[in-house]
Amino acid sequence: MKIVGLILAGGGGRRLGGVRKAHLRLDNRALIDWVSRALEHQCGTIVVSSGSDGVALAPHLVSVADAEGGITGPAAGLLAGALWVREHAPGALMLSVSVDTPFWPADFAERATALLTGATHCVVSAFGDRDYPTNALWRPDPVIDHLEAIPPAPRGPRIRDVQAALGARRLDYAPISAENPFAGVNDLADLLALSRRVTHPDA
Repeated sequence: MKIVGLILAGGGGRRLGGVRKAHLRLDNRALIDWVSRALEHQCGTIVVSSGSDGVALAPHLVSVADAEGGITGPAAGLLAGALWVREHAPGALMLSVSVDTPFWPADFAERATALLTGATHCVVSAFGDRDYPTNALWRPDPVIDHLEAIPPAPRGPRIRDVQAALGARRLDYAPISAENPFAGVNDLADLLALSRRVTHPDA
């Protein structure tokens, strides 16, 4: 089964002083490069959801801008990515990953594909009792059908609500990994914590 990787990178980085997460550096490498490298062996193609401004965040990756006048937030990036997959890679699955997830597990696509059966149209990443809704494997057509039926609003919808509507299943890595592979960056403290994982991987 073909898989298209969608890096969700449209946030404005307000809690990080306006610095876009894609350009934050971990071990002297931009987060978007960490994530794209992690996806290379799981996805035949990788595109970037760059938000409403459509700015190119990585010269080697296709940027997909949010549609104007529609839904907002991460769900808008999800819809833009699903529409891109429908047009350019019909029949492929879509693996969405937040740009601030540098330790993305190498076997996620394989494990998630095995769970994507029957009425399950989405497999969401989890670690213990916490879900990571932006990090998930999707069937693009149900995503498009659901999101295009939602009227425009100033905010939302929430991705976890979309997943509930699509019969999502959880893929919990707590029994598999000692450390959380879905840990992200919401502030500088998070970035420092991830930096320690690079310099002291066994700590």
